Amino acid sequence: MNKSVGIICEYNPFHFGHRYHIAEAKKLSGSDTAVCIMSGSMVQRGECAIFDKWCRAKDAIDGGADLVVELPAYYALQSAENFAYGAVRILNDMGVTDSICFGSELGDISMAEQCAELAAHPSDEYKEALGAKLDSGSGYPTACEYALRQCIPSLPKNFFSPNNILGMCYIGAIKKLSSPMKVYTVKRNNDYHSGESADQYKSASAIRGMIKSGDDYMQYAPDYSDRNIHLLKNAESYILGFFRNVSSDSLCDIKGYEEGLANLIIKTAAKSTTVEALFEACVSKRYTLHRIKRFCLCCMLGIRGEHLPEYVRILAAGNKGTEIIRKIKKCSKLSVVTKTSDYKGGAMFEMDIAATDLAFLCSEDVSKRICGMDFLRSPVITKLRCPPPL
Repeated sequence: MNKSVGIICEYNPFHFGHRYHIAEAKKLSGSDTAVCIMSGSMVQRGECAIFDKWCRAKDAIDGGADLVVELPAYYALQSAENFAYGAVRILNDMGVTDSICFGSELGDISMAEQCAELAAHPSDEYKEALGAKLDSGSGYPTACEYALRQCIPSLPKNFFSPNNILGMCYIGAIKKLSSPMKVYTVKRNNDYHSGESADQYKSASAIRGMIKSGDDYMQYAPDYSDRNIHLLKNAESYILGFFRNVSSDSLCDIKGYEEGLANLIIKTAAKSTTVEALFEACVSKRYTLHRIKRFCLCCMLGIRGEHLPEYVRILAAGNKGTEIIRKIKKCSKLSVVTKTSDYKGGAMFEMDIAATDLAFLCSEDVSKRICGMDFLRSPVITKLRCPPPL
């Protein structure tokens, strides 16, 4: 019986390290196919993705994935825990993946499993340490790291990197859902934020920087020289204007809302002349840069309320991917969306459409700052015999 591995990703942008991860994920899990659930127009760091979701999905298919589906903006713009829960839940509810595989700095899941178990069933020591750190004014992620280190002194110094944290959250989500999916990890070959690398791979963060600055990146990623770039600063006037004309009370049901945070952003927007200055001025011990940016995007996109996944949005598929789509339609209760106008979806789907409209408003090419791309673009179906060699 054919097996399929799930990969939770953003591919912002897709690079040769991602191609390696897809190949290794199939090998480790003994899978014939890889299903990627990818952040769409917005990414978890609180930005629009550098390229549109259809381009990035095609890059993944060209790099060895078999099917790419969209992680709704509702989940993509939340904390690591909620981001992971949404992605794992959709993979589980699709009913076609036997496992998930994530990249990590350690290349081992035992520590992540220990942390996930403790977070799910906190001891008195953990609760006390967490509460003390929160009372000192620290944000929740910092307080969690402190409490986990107090309870598990053997945690490596570099454990709390973004990928290890997400891995811990994936495992926690699988436990919460009682999902039968198994977990595998592939060791990363570079630091998450670093521009340095031990071999031929660089991080997506480093490659984004190279693309923006015009440096040569093509030994690390495909040629993106003809791509339209999306950057939040291109919608600077809209973003500043939005927060200069909104009240804190009107944002109280937005995901991630805190009265202090909302008031801080509104007050700061009134005297900021750039969106970068707005974000940086709001950073504090309590509020991280990414949390501030996520909340701002949630406000502008109207991301509010409690929702559960009702659909699977197809972004791209290869030959085997079309077979997987047929299997999802047969064994899952989730609606399979291939054409936006055919799906009479609810609030979560409307948030995805709004996210795409905002992303295109952020285009470097002003002629492409248009609305409604979700209604104009179709899934990318690629007839690819096999991925290029590693």
